[in-house]
Amino acid sequence: MKDIKKANPEAKWHRLDNTANIFPVVANRNYSSVYRISVSLIEDIRPEILQRALDETLPRFGSIKVRLRHGFFWYYFEANDRPCSVSPEMPNPCSYFLPAQNNHYLFRVTYFRERINLEVFHVLTDGSGASNFLKELVCRYIDLLLFEKQGEPIPNQPVVDVFSDIEDSYIKNCLDKDPKPYSTERAYELKGEKLPIFDKGIIIGMVSIKDLVALCRSKGVTITQYLTAVMIWSIYREYLKGQPHKKPISVSVPVNLRPYFNSTSTMNFFSVIGIIFRPERNDHSFEEILEFVEKRFNELLTPEYFASKIAYNVSFEKKLYVRFIPLVIKNIFLKISYLRSAKANTITLSNIGRFKVPDRYMPYIAGMGLLMGATSSEPVKCSVTSYERTLYVTFTSLLRDTYLQRAFFRRMTEDGLQLTIETNGAYYENLR
Repeated sequence: MKDIKKANPEAKWHRLDNTANIFPVVANRNYSSVYRISVSLIEDIRPEILQRALDETLPRFGSIKVRLRHGFFWYYFEANDRPCSVSPEMPNPCSYFLPAQNNHYLFRVTYFRERINLEVFHVLTDGSGASNFLKELVCRYIDLLLFEKQGEPIPNQPVVDVFSDIEDSYIKNCLDKDPKPYSTERAYELKGEKLPIFDKGIIIGMVSIKDLVALCRSKGVTITQYLTAVMIWSIYREYLKGQPHKKPISVSVPVNLRPYFNSTSTMNFFSVIGIIFRPERNDHSFEEILEFVEKRFNELLTPEYFASKIAYNVSFEKKLYVRFIPLVIKNIFLKISYLRSAKANTITLSNIGRFKVPDRYMPYIAGMGLLMGATSSEPVKCSVTSYERTLYVTFTSLLRDTYLQRAFFRRMTEDGLQLTIETNGAYYENLR
């Protein structure tokens, strides 16, 4: 990379963060490493105004205005000064990014009726970073729309802190002590007949945040803890039929590390906790599972635990001999490591929290959503987000059956919650 800078002194580049190094290695048509955050407005999108909003927003985010390059030893990002275009929504969400698509940008902005979508290759940033970019884009779109309709002045200040803190917070916060590897024990796998190739089943459950918070408080747990317990219970009852099994049910829960280490990085900075439940009897109750989940969350959600995971992640990259191994050889070891760890998950449940905007924009936003790309190793994934009074639980699935989704939402209704269910039409089963 030093040779690149000498050949072109004006080139701007930076390395991938520690976690991002895995995504270019494993990404393909079967494992896209792409997720989508969407915001729905109260009226149909005007593409020409959305394009202008993107043109004005993108230069503020230097960590996103990049293309992916590969050197002899490492991948790296290079500033991308080409135009980035919005486009109509494609029928297959969270699909693989071809390198030459959209002028080599690692994200795409699409629209469908009243919805704006941001699809992001995970190498760029995590859900927190992407959410901030989408928030700025949507608010800028509303500003431009109101200026055209009513002549309202366009604010000069961004709605989010767009200071592009391009740092590898994993390296910065690595203490080089007590590294703990991730579990490689094979977990129970969700299996079944697959939907036709390129089809994805999407089921969204919407519930009142007020009601859900009241329920969780009565049980003494957080929303994520409750939903994780519901997930384990649903798999135990529907897939294992309430019977013991030699393989554990493992729910992988991504965690935003910025609050734990006072980071403002706009790159990836998250870790994962594995809630591993071992079905050893045929009479596990939901309350027992919920108590187990709460205990494990309290044990794992600590700076000390995450510091040990950061130390383990960074240890490979910091070894001197590793730095001088050619990238093609590194990729082989990274892929083997990923394939081993992937077998340790039954399902991922990702909660990126509330989508908050200044009060002046709230009347124009109707809702939002989060989709994660399902894979052959994890054919079902679950994502959670919320806006205003509503929490959205979204299942993305490659499987034809809806056993898990039905059991999950039925458990919530049994606890007194009222849900509204939407699907993308891939299923014909009645979920009621």
